[in-house]
Amino acid sequence: MVYRKIIAFLLLSLVSVWCQAQTAAIVFKGTTDFKVTIDFIQQHNSFVNNVKINGLKGNQPYNVKINFKGDSTFVQTNIYLIDDGLTHIYNVTQKAIQLKKIIPDASYTTDNQQLITNYISNDNLPIDTLIADTAIIDTAYIIPYVDYYVLEDYEGRIGCPFPIKDVEQAELRGIVLFENLEESKLEKVKIAIEDLDSACILVDQIKELIVLFEFEETRLNFAKYIFPYTFDIDNYEKLYPAFNFEDSKDQLRELLKN
Repeated sequence: MVYRKIIAFLLLSLVSVWCQAQTAAIVFKGTTDFKVTIDFIQQHNSFVNNVKINGLKGNQPYNVKINFKGDSTFVQTNIYLIDDGLTHIYNVTQKAIQLKKIIPDASYTTDNQQLITNYISNDNLPIDTLIADTAIIDTAYIIPYVDYYVLEDYEGRIGCPFPIKDVEQAELRGIVLFENLEESKLEKVKIAIEDLDSACILVDQIKELIVLFEFEETRLNFAKYIFPYTFDIDNYEKLYPAFNFEDSKDQLRELLKN
């Protein structure tokens, strides 16, 4: 009987770990205390400057709004979680919500001063409330940054405020060209991008990098990875010619649709 209880406990523990691994997490860090709202639902009651939110779904967009303590201003933007099992780390200021890096959740070390909470979804909101809210919201796109780079002849969505400089782009090209193996190319350039002070890249810059990969699968993986760092989101279709298979293009279209 005792052995059965032990086995049952171990099975429950394994299921719990497995379920946790099948979700994504977001970390928000800043120097000023704030509250996080995701998809119009406030996620925690107290003002903090360091919070981790577990239990979100990967491969899905979210609308994030952050209000600051003692200040009527806020920042708001749409973010995209790459995949389950990953922690997406964002830096928060009163001007922007900026992606800093993405790491496996298993390798993330929790800060002692960090608030840990689970994602509160809006699945249970009354339908009529959502309809009423939708009716009064202006659906025109508003750029979510006070200061940002102006790209000539571009009026689409902006995913980050200031693209990397030419010298930083040259360094990324050099990293990819230096490596011989496709896997090493992808891994090394990911690390370099995450180490940038401000990772933000134009689609034309992505095109220069993506053609340096030989295999379609690697190109697709890189295109998915770099999407959250993209400045001119609605120019992403310019990458389609870099792919031979229609399925690859469909996956990129799905990113844009979300």
